Amino acid sequence: MQALVFRVGMHRLALRAREVVEVLPRMPLREVAMAPEAVLGLLAFRAHLTPVVDLGLLIRGERCRPQLGTRIVVVEVGAGTSSRRYVGLLAEDVSELVPLGRTAAGLEVAEHPWLGAHLADTPDWPQLIEVHELLPEALTRLFVPEPAAS
Repeated sequence: MQALVFRVGMHRLALRAREVVEVLPRMPLREVAMAPEAVLGLLAFRAHLTPVVDLGLLIRGERCRPQLGTRIVVVEVGAGTSSRRYVGLLAEDVSELVPLGRTAAGLEVAEHPWLGAHLADTPDWPQLIEVHELLPEALTRLFVPEPAAS
């Protein structure tokens, strides 16, 4: 297995490659009125309007810088339900896939349950993130509609 490594500010983070649908260059987005600040806009992706969240704003309170390596990492939320949906995560320095080998536990921070283990075989020891824990429930409710009652 592999992990996609990226940066949010000075933090090196990683996603399991199996969670990544596609990596896209930064591109113009359709603006959304009244959206939470971390939602940058909507992206037309595979015949769906896909919300894009700035991980810099979500995690650090600062926008991701518009650098060459800044990318939109498309993931799926609501997996295992009938209301699955794509979400784009804007991150900096999205540059490499690394082997997902040995990991080392980090600190368990109750306020940030999305932080996982560190990749021990990779320089800078990037930390895995859990997407289903990262997005606040208020955002997830916006992205994944409740299944219709039968």
